[in-house]
Amino acid sequence: MQPTNMELNELIQYIQKMKKHRGFDGTNIEQEMVLFTEEVGELAHEVWRGVKNGGITEENRRDLAYEVVDCLIFLLSIANMAGIDDIEKYMREKEAINTRRFD
Repeated sequence: MQPTNMELNELIQYIQKMKKHRGFDGTNIEQEMVLFTEEVGELAHEVWRGVKNGGITEENRRDLAYEVVDCLIFLLSIANMAGIDDIEKYMREKEAINTRRFD
């Protein structure tokens, strides 16, 4: 099963199905946060690799994108575990707050 063009709430459902299918649905929110932190470290490594090499290459861009996706998977999984069932609604609300603060 491959993801298609989907909304964030659909992506959360897809992630949960894949976690269950792959046997990764036995974690709690604390474990998920630790795993997310590990992925952020891997993302930082890819950013640093691009900086050290004088810029992001095609290979580095691909690896960087993979780490961004891993981080997104864990973030959305944490949101799901916390019972945040309409992430799109909260994104709109938060953007309205940010607009009032910064515009």
